[in-house]
Amino acid sequence: RKRGKLAELNSLLRGGSRDRFSLVVGNTAVLSKVKYVITLDTDTQLPRDSAQQFAGAMAHPLNRAHYDEDKQRVVAGYGILQPRVAASLPGTNRSRYARMCGSEPGIDPYTRAVSDVYQDLFHEGSFIGKGIYDVDAFERALNGHFPENRILSHDLLEGCYARAGLLSDVMVYEEYPYRYSADVSRRYRWIRGDWQIARWLLSGVPGSDPDARLQKNPISGLSQWKIFDNLRRSLVPSALTLLLLLGWTVLPSAWFWTLSVIGIILIPSLIASVLDVLQKPGDVLLRQHLAASVRSTRRRFAQAAFSLVCLPYEAFYSLDAIMRTTWRMLVTHKRLLEWSPSGTPARSGHTEIVASYRTMWIAPIIAFVAMIYLTISSLDVLAVAGPILGFWFASPAIAWWISRPLTRRGAKLTDEQTLFLRKLSRKSWAFFDTFVDPEDNWLPPDNYQEYPVAVAVHRTSPTNMGIALLANLSAYDFGYISTGQLIKRTANAFHTMKTLKRY
Repeated sequence: RKRGKLAELNSLLRGGSRDRFSLVVGNTAVLSKVKYVITLDTDTQLPRDSAQQFAGAMAHPLNRAHYDEDKQRVVAGYGILQPRVAASLPGTNRSRYARMCGSEPGIDPYTRAVSDVYQDLFHEGSFIGKGIYDVDAFERALNGHFPENRILSHDLLEGCYARAGLLSDVMVYEEYPYRYSADVSRRYRWIRGDWQIARWLLSGVPGSDPDARLQKNPISGLSQWKIFDNLRRSLVPSALTLLLLLGWTVLPSAWFWTLSVIGIILIPSLIASVLDVLQKPGDVLLRQHLAASVRSTRRRFAQAAFSLVCLPYEAFYSLDAIMRTTWRMLVTHKRLLEWSPSGTPARSGHTEIVASYRTMWIAPIIAFVAMIYLTISSLDVLAVAGPILGFWFASPAIAWWISRPLTRRGAKLTDEQTLFLRKLSRKSWAFFDTFVDPEDNWLPPDNYQEYPVAVAVHRTSPTNMGIALLANLSAYDFGYISTGQLIKRTANAFHTMKTLKRY
């Protein structure tokens, strides 16, 4: 009965979103007194103890939300806390695109410092839909403020009203889209959502009642800047594409405009790489730091180069999202919440490259038309624009190639290598075969000292116990022990562990 009520409560809290679920933190026996809710996407992985860290940070007195009745929003503390979102290790190994765009994968809280400009300067972060929120503060800040069936990118606005903070020392993990088309579909939805909330840049905003007068815009100037910055970002590909085409056809000095656009794309990556090299953590070896910086630099410049290659297509889908959103908001008032879930099944190689050209047709068309025009009008300018136009023409094939799933090559060992590994495995098993015995209650000793005196250290750890159980199974697979011996050793080890648990 309790689980049924909890499921009912969560279905109400998640607001009907099909790709999101909620976890209730607190006393589930008193369901009417839910204090915090953790909201995650379905592909988000919540590491162990993260929920406890979420709730602990949210309950800290300095983080408690303070709602201002006059300003109609949270002005101090936080109604929402947003953790760091990192790419999962399996996700970044699915394709070259995911590996290039998915940032540094895996768990490494020590060697990489995290900084957020909004949090560092203004003590306020941005909510992207994954985190924890205070139910009372959230409800108080948002009740009656949003019109029905209009807000697609609700995360940003929720963070503006309820005030979001960044939990940089708590992480969740999710897979980065391994196909460029899937990432474009996601960004297309984001652009539509950003332009649907452009009204919050004005002094009057709509409320939940469509017939009521406009309400005074309660969000802060910083929140308005966040919305404006998202709108600006969506226009960047179109502006750069137009600047290149005008520089090659109308404006003087094609070299200057071409290098200017390339600089606009590459200079941020260059500055970030230089800062990355200079900001060496004190507990990291210089060699390791430089190796990590080289990998990051290579990835950043690959992202910048790929952005230049796909520039016309990104300009096309950005403008399409803007115009489609404007038409639906001002004229039809329909399909404002339309979106496609991720996870579209991959097609075969031939079909997929054809679909890539069918989707990204605008880039080859622009490249072909510009090449014909420059061939007739100015061969000197064609020499400048030719390499970029060539990449634009091939951009669908490049996007297809970089999105292909990576296949692992099977290891091919020589007879000598196989013999070496078998000898090594037999020696490794000899340790467990010798020392995991009734004298130590079938638990492995922590270590064995050979010099100057042969001594076994009669203590163990959970890691040692786990490795010993795995060694039993491996020895059975290799044929070192029989089935009966495997059962006996494993049963004795579990009996000891059960006895230890009582104490």
